[in-house]
Amino acid sequence: MVSCHRHYQYPPVLQEADSLCVVSPDSAVSLLRAIAGDMQQEPVYVQKRYHLLTIKANDKAYITHTSDSLILSLVDYYEHGGDKACLGEAYYYAGSTYRDLGDAPRALDYYQKALDAMSGDENLKVKSKVYAQMGELFTKQYLYDNAIKSYRLSYQCDVSMNDTVGIIHNLIDLGFAYRGIDKPDTTLQLLEQAYSLTLETNNKSMQNTVTSQLASLYIRLGDLEKAKAYIQPSLEQLSPINASSVFSIAGNIYYNANQLDSAAYYYVGLLDVGNLYARRTAYERLAYIALHFWHDAPQTLMYSERYALLQDSIDRITASESISQMDALYNYNLREKENNRLLIRQKNYQLFFTTGIIIILTMIMGISFYVFRNRHKRQLLERDLQKELAKNYYFEDYIAQREAIIEQMEHEADAVGSENQELRKEIVRQRQLLDDYMRSAKQTQQLASLIPGDIKASPTYTLIHDHIHNGRSIKDSEVELIFDMMRTYHPSFMNHLLLLPKLSLQEQLICIFTKLDISNKDIANLVIKSESTISSARIRIYEKLTMSKGTAKDFNQLISSL
Repeated sequence: MVSCHRHYQYPPVLQEADSLCVVSPDSAVSLLRAIAGDMQQEPVYVQKRYHLLTIKANDKAYITHTSDSLILSLVDYYEHGGDKACLGEAYYYAGSTYRDLGDAPRALDYYQKALDAMSGDENLKVKSKVYAQMGELFTKQYLYDNAIKSYRLSYQCDVSMNDTVGIIHNLIDLGFAYRGIDKPDTTLQLLEQAYSLTLETNNKSMQNTVTSQLASLYIRLGDLEKAKAYIQPSLEQLSPINASSVFSIAGNIYYNANQLDSAAYYYVGLLDVGNLYARRTAYERLAYIALHFWHDAPQTLMYSERYALLQDSIDRITASESISQMDALYNYNLREKENNRLLIRQKNYQLFFTTGIIIILTMIMGISFYVFRNRHKRQLLERDLQKELAKNYYFEDYIAQREAIIEQMEHEADAVGSENQELRKEIVRQRQLLDDYMRSAKQTQQLASLIPGDIKASPTYTLIHDHIHNGRSIKDSEVELIFDMMRTYHPSFMNHLLLLPKLSLQEQLICIFTKLDISNKDIANLVIKSESTISSARIRIYEKLTMSKGTAKDFNQLISSL
């Protein structure tokens, strides 16, 4: 309550940097770098705001996020204290970070958290951006229906703010999504609406963007004259940003119109300004023109060889992206299914709780013993559920999930044919890893009954307790000794630990020390952390393993059951 009502005063320089993020992100980045040293003397809440603005400025300046460590620490800070007005923004940039890292499911989760943290109409600008980013992620995963829903929500926010530029962007994005589900008429209607708005506002930059999109669409519709008319303004106002797409569209227009000299002019220009895919198409079309129109064998050979080189590069990129997209799409669908299951369970718990309250209020004296007995039974059931979860879920479901992904990869390989050797090699590698994994797990289970004597007789166990007695921490060189000891004396536990969702090395050590009945305080000394940090970590690990809220005691019971 104190945190929620506290008034946070930030230095004017941070307010200036926040304003620059909108109008001049590069200037904001420079300013924030210049004051980095001064911020070290400021209170924690000011330092946190500084770090959040640094991430914001980099994002606005199109500097790719390469790590999630800083933003996750900020999310944790604002979730458990600090200026709550910054929580929604922290969630948003966590989503943007995972967007850059290629983890679409986690990015979508954080974007949704950002929306949940923002109430009312005062955050419409940020909400519009969140919905637009979600739409872009859905589009990249070919989930066009979801993308259309997100883009329409972004459009509604911009209409409420009367943000014409935002509305134009929304209409362009919606048109692209409808084009993805093969509705060119709807795409044309949306782009023409966007074009009308650019004329009303005399926004030349956006006009060129929209006319380029219209020209590309009219090529698809077969109306090359309209395509020429729409691409002409963009040809007259070329910029480094749009040169690749404009030259590509112009070349395609004249190529389809069989005006090959004009097409060749734009394709040759595209070799200097085009991206990888545009240059691949340019070389392919120039090779055709050189062979069938110019009858120039050396030129034909040169263009063909360069086309082949670019095609090989694109094939390698496509194979890698196909695997990543399949994995991301599978993870997203799996997460959606799990969210629906948790929602149903939550509703069932709410109904049970309400019924229990009514019974307690009406018959509290008569059924007090009955309530106590059923509470005890429920605890036993929950404990049994945790044991089953630890024993079966992570092993069987992990194998099932990996087999499903491999099966999807095999379908993809069958669809693209025998040329895609990279994908087939990846399938063989994934299948070998899964076979090795299953074989190792079975061997560990068979060895569980052959565990040697008391673990307390192990030299490594003695070493750990010597460190505790003398107040020393575990060295990096001693970590593998601890793992070897646990593999020897608790092979089944170590097998389950490897089957759990990905844990950091520190989280694995916390699990191992808990299994060895080492106190929270001593674990903190061994890994050089505070006792409160270890308590929080145990709760966080429990939630990661069970996908439900719990306490440190619940974590201890779960580890004991492994």
